[in-house]
Amino acid sequence: MERKVIIVYKSSTGFTKKYAEMIAKELKCPIIDHKTATIEILSQYELVIFGSRAHAGRIDGYKKAKELFEKSRIKNVVLFVTGATPSTAENMIEQFWSQNLAADEMKRIPHFYMPSGLCYEKMSFLDKLMMKAMAGMMKKKKDKTPYEQELEQSIASSYDISSPRFIEPLVEFLKSGGVQ
Repeated sequence: MERKVIIVYKSSTGFTKKYAEMIAKELKCPIIDHKTATIEILSQYELVIFGSRAHAGRIDGYKKAKELFEKSRIKNVVLFVTGATPSTAENMIEQFWSQNLAADEMKRIPHFYMPSGLCYEKMSFLDKLMMKAMAGMMKKKKDKTPYEQELEQSIASSYDISSPRFIEPLVEFLKSGGVQ
């Protein structure tokens, strides 16, 4: 990678960190936790790859990260989000992006979704409570759509579907000069 690139990640249960490490290995660039990212550090880079989880319909920590990127005068940002939604649910993923990025950001900021999983053991109490409540509602629901049936099964217990193949679109995009 000729350009100076850094990965900033926010990880709660480990999936985003795992993907950040995979991407860093492929791109041969440093990674830092969002808690240690400063204007001084980021100002040394031309491109920031920000990774976080999808949480309650939003990109966890993106608002604060965006403010930091603007203050550090970062010109290029690439986003990746991890989550429990299967990559086959393309309409839901596209809807998620359109709810989190303004129309100009949708065009300007390359964004990638990476399926990961759920880890109840590492979730906060509130996140566990929210997920268990959703699981209970799904179990009681009658006439479930195929997606709802898949969702019910997927949130019943912890699982990990993260895979190096899910970083390939982002890595190939950057290696082919996708961000100028």
